[in-house]
Amino acid sequence: MTHGIGAEMIPEVSAAASFVCRLLRSRGRLSDAQLQVFRDCLAQALSEHYQHHWFPDRPQKGSGYRCIRINHEMDPLIGRAAGRIGLTSGQLFSLLPRELTLWVDPYEVSYRIGEDGSICVLYEAEPPVSSPAPLPYDQMANCKNRFMMSGRTSPPKNYLMMVSS
Repeated sequence: MTHGIGAEMIPEVSAAASFVCRLLRSRGRLSDAQLQVFRDCLAQALSEHYQHHWFPDRPQKGSGYRCIRINHEMDPLIGRAAGRIGLTSGQLFSLLPRELTLWVDPYEVSYRIGEDGSICVLYEAEPPVSSPAPLPYDQMANCKNRFMMSGRTSPPKNYLMMVSS
């Protein structure tokens, strides 16, 4: 097995790493070179972390494992990438939102800032036609939908479609 970003993960991992990099850039304290190193390190860390937890034929399987979270604690993958450019965890906390959830799933990357914020899609792609449609249980069991169903936000689109059919 080769090391590096798996070809099937490239768009999703790239979207996630670029998004966190844009959040850091928005505070304006880091050089472009630092941001590039951070982005590359984070993309590499994500691809290695997800290597055995990436199921394009069942995109929701393992979604909790692929959830990146900042909530009073820094996600370790982000923390390690920041350490490579000399950022302390205190500096990192000052540059990123206090509450951030990032879901990196096959064919979709989305995020939420704040516990009650809206979920926004960063990247979305159509699964190949050969992939079977996910089972309704798979749609409801993923990490993001559990957050959404916890009463903090309105039900997800796929849930509304399921109950109305």
